[in-house]
Amino acid sequence: MLKHTEDVFTTNSTRVLGRASELYDFRPEDLNKLGSFESFVFEFAQNGQPHILKVIPGSHRLPPRIHGELEWINYLVEGGVSAARPVRSNTGSLVELVEPASQNDPDSEPYSLVVFEKAMGRTATEEDWSEKLFTEWGRTMGRMHALTKDYRPSHPSLTRHQWYEDEDLNPEKYLPPSEHLVREKCAALIERIRSLPTDRDSFGLVHEDMHHGNFFVDNGKITVFDFDDCQYHWFAADISIPLFYVMRNKRLNQGTPQFARHFFSHFLEGYNRENSLEREWLTQIPLFHKLREMMLYIIIHAEQAFELNDWCRDFFKDRKHRIENDIPVIDIDFSEFR
Repeated sequence: MLKHTEDVFTTNSTRVLGRASELYDFRPEDLNKLGSFESFVFEFAQNGQPHILKVIPGSHRLPPRIHGELEWINYLVEGGVSAARPVRSNTGSLVELVEPASQNDPDSEPYSLVVFEKAMGRTATEEDWSEKLFTEWGRTMGRMHALTKDYRPSHPSLTRHQWYEDEDLNPEKYLPPSEHLVREKCAALIERIRSLPTDRDSFGLVHEDMHHGNFFVDNGKITVFDFDDCQYHWFAADISIPLFYVMRNKRLNQGTPQFARHFFSHFLEGYNRENSLEREWLTQIPLFHKLREMMLYIIIHAEQAFELNDWCRDFFKDRKHRIENDIPVIDIDFSEFR
């Protein structure tokens, strides 16, 4: 979960990116670094078209799980979902593994290479922030959920993880003993959620992070990317994520209950065009919001040794108090959407 330090990657970057250039036909000097957290992301042109290269440390994720993500993306695209599609290497592989330079070197580890077609368009701005966007956002997710009901990995080794296996959801590992009440709250929440029923129409492989930073908009069409966190979870949990993050974006809204209802009603309008979910599941969204709140608290707590951005610092304020006192993340009645 913790950031893979830049200096460790720098030690290996010439070797790793040199191998990537051979496998995907670009010059290392033409790479444009876009960012880094749990992986290192670059942009480059291939045959005149923009592509995205992700370099994933072996300490974060191993090839079979990555392959499972890419196989699911291809399945969704073939079913009509607009998503950034993975590109095969010169060897015909979806995932390429660069072995460590030395098994005995603590600063050397394996890296997985994955390339995607770059999504068309741009991040949604105030210009796009409309009922039309909210509806299309929901419709896209509804299509994904409808398709995933029939999805089966081509091999058991490519099966993605269950939600409760997420490394980020580990308070005992990442929170100190002084956070005993938060630990207890988290354990109780996980136990409660695990007791919920699972069936084909409510539970399956989902994106799990489809907020407005993980899709581009182009002439009203949404193209989804960043499926890194895809996992087996409830559809209602996936539905909860857009609202959770929309309400944290003060640039695009005032975070009021009125806006929450406005956004969510139009999101569901689009969702219902593609998939049917029993309305009772919507009343579980506060639980899934609490789960995301807990996970982010754990991540940010663990990341405080690093420089945090403004979003993380703002989210972290009073968060312990809110968790310990069971204050709702978004205080609206979800039963009204049934």
